[in-house]
Amino acid sequence: MVETSAYFTNIRSHILDEIKAASSGIYVAVAWFTDQRLFQALCAKAKDGLDVRLMINDDAINQGSQLDYSVLEANGGKVFLINTTATDSLMHNKFCVIDGKVVITGSYNWSNRAGGNHENITITKNDEQLCALFVDEFTRIKELYYGKGALKPFDANVVYKRLQIVLTLIAINAVDEIVIHYKKLCEYTLVDALNPVMALLERGDYAGAEAEITVFLAKVKALTIDDEVGLLQLKWQIRYLEIEIVSLENERSGIEKAIGDFVNRYTVSFGELLKNILRRKKEILREQGNSKRSEAYEQAERDYKDFEEQFKAASAAPIPPLEADDQDELKRLYRKAVKLCHPDLFPDGEPKAKAHKVFTALGEAYRANDLATVRDIFEKLQLGLYDISETSKLSRREELLMRLSELRGKHEVLMGAVTELRRNDTYKRVSSIKDMDRFWVEEKERLEKELESLNI
Repeated sequence: MVETSAYFTNIRSHILDEIKAASSGIYVAVAWFTDQRLFQALCAKAKDGLDVRLMINDDAINQGSQLDYSVLEANGGKVFLINTTATDSLMHNKFCVIDGKVVITGSYNWSNRAGGNHENITITKNDEQLCALFVDEFTRIKELYYGKGALKPFDANVVYKRLQIVLTLIAINAVDEIVIHYKKLCEYTLVDALNPVMALLERGDYAGAEAEITVFLAKVKALTIDDEVGLLQLKWQIRYLEIEIVSLENERSGIEKAIGDFVNRYTVSFGELLKNILRRKKEILREQGNSKRSEAYEQAERDYKDFEEQFKAASAAPIPPLEADDQDELKRLYRKAVKLCHPDLFPDGEPKAKAHKVFTALGEAYRANDLATVRDIFEKLQLGLYDISETSKLSRREELLMRLSELRGKHEVLMGAVTELRRNDTYKRVSSIKDMDRFWVEEKERLEKELESLNI
């Protein structure tokens, strides 16, 4: 099951936890890397025999760092310094792939300065397809600046003609000749789509190789290799934005729910006290000789009536409290369900409409602390009982570019909404409370003293 989580605080600690859990390989591509603790963690893993590869900019910031990147290579890792002076194209990536199963990405550079900035990371686990896309991007950049060693550059005409010869040799069962041409193919840098073909030829499965070569050559007629690389990059960007949108949606819902839960509980718990305080403030203004038409009195009157309506509404539909374990399960199930029914993951038309209906019901249950309904929706989504079609399978460049533009717009809107919510005074107050149980006790005492002072 794919799991995605967003983090905005203690980012280095979360990255360190993932590095320490690594068991086979770590690929890191970050523009700037000056964090000593993260570097030491990579060196330790390289020393343990893991495949650790680091890609950073070859610029003044990294050159002036106190880190000695050669230490990583001395421990068995590999460092790729990307000098983009000639291309005038900054290597601005910030991602890490661990064991081919975990992707860490976001705005956070692995630098000392980043720890004091407002940054974010998203950690996605068990999405091997996404991991493969990031590894491909790492490899693409590395090969762009470092090449592929002694291999000959890909020559489409030569490779395709040799593959056609191999097809003919398979048909006449000329095994010795097939081996010769296989070895010739091994001299070239090959596109990833040919990996299955080469694997089958290597182990002598010529029937399987024949089928794979036939399919590959058919695709080549409709799509050049350059187009294939370009389309892959577009799909990678789209997949990344989809994950970011779901992550931001989860954060927005989480903040809105934290605010809603707090306001509801505060209103229900202290409603009578607050009404008495507001009523007494009106009375004091009147006792002080203020006219009912005075601005201060009219404002006090509005405050009282507004809160009275709010109190009635909250009392009529209070949000039932959940135990800590149930609250954690509610949040976990909601986040998983969002990834299965978020409308932005589906093509326009009936699929999106169905997803929107489920997504709306899910949100209503989540805000109401209705764990049973959230669990039911998640389980039905897993079983495919809502009959929501699979996510859009776009292939043409024009379709992909339109989809990318659409997602960028939605991502920008969501990012703005989340940024605004983070600045919300109520959310800041909720986030600053370290002991919620103690807060409710102390707040009640404070309000009781305020009312008492007003009655003196």
